Amino acid sequence: MDQLIRLTIRGISLSQIQSGIYVLLLEEESGRIKLPIIIESSQAQSIASALGKKDPSRSFTHDLFLSFAKKFHIRLKAIVIYKLVNGIFFSSILLEEESDIEEGKKIEKKEHKIDSKTSDAVALAVRFQAPIYTTREIFDKAGIYFENGFPLDKENETSDTGIEQNNLLFFKKKSKHDLENMTEKDLNALLNHAVINECYELAAQIKKELDRRE
Repeated sequence: MDQLIRLTIRGISLSQIQSGIYVLLLEEESGRIKLPIIIESSQAQSIASALGKKDPSRSFTHDLFLSFAKKFHIRLKAIVIYKLVNGIFFSSILLEEESDIEEGKKIEKKEHKIDSKTSDAVALAVRFQAPIYTTREIFDKAGIYFENGFPLDKENETSDTGIEQNNLLFFKKKSKHDLENMTEKDLNALLNHAVINECYELAAQIKKELDRRE
């Protein structure tokens, strides 16, 4: 597997484009690369609850899994976002199970790996206080690079801030076909404003179009 990069949760925001959809924003520890992931409302609420941003009295399925794991001495060691296909992220959950060996009272540890939706994996990682990782390959595909708070073009490492704010609002009404007909200069400028305004789903769509042209 490629070199793993540790991530932290930067935040969760409501989609600017589709109702009931949220954007989970992860970032590398230096904060220079951010990774936006589209998630559903229920997973967004569960993650926010574990982060202490929602009513702590509300219980989610992920809380039940945590209680179950503690009861049977199962520890979540880490999650790894290891694949990206057609905009969908795939993750693995790495578990460690402890069991007693009767004769010598020795504790045996077994490791397990199971596949999971990335949003569920992150919701569990927060509860277990486990690290979140991804690969360099995924960052190259979907990461948004920053310098001094502004996104960079990966080849030229420059940003364009010449487009006015209202052009970003106008862009939200454009179709995929319109996006494909835009110049790279305009796309990079819109990417800049999308990130500044925390429209991370929009930024991911622009990034996908820029990568398609490479």
